[in-house]
Amino acid sequence: MKFIYTKKAQDYIKKNNIEKIFIREDIERGMGCCDLGSINLKISQKVTKEDNLKKESSDLVTTYYDPKLESLLTNYPQVEISVFGIGNKKRFYTATEFSPLNS
Repeated sequence: MKFIYTKKAQDYIKKNNIEKIFIREDIERGMGCCDLGSINLKISQKVTKEDNLKKESSDLVTTYYDPKLESLLTNYPQVEISVFGIGNKKRFYTATEFSPLNS
């Protein structure tokens, strides 16, 4: 599994000296009737236990992710990550759309 950061995300990471990003399945968001079967990812800079996570390193940032994502996203070998928001309120999100029919 490979995480690709858009130019916007790369600039944000460099500007804010972000060294680690954590990605896991967002179980809470997938509980709604309209989200049934969809896959949502939670992307944060907050430190969580790194012990049980897989690690992908690059010159830009070290990405830690839940190993379960590899089986959930078998049809998505590359996941594009970007940022949105204004000023200090920017957040990471997956620019790749996951189709429940494709997973």
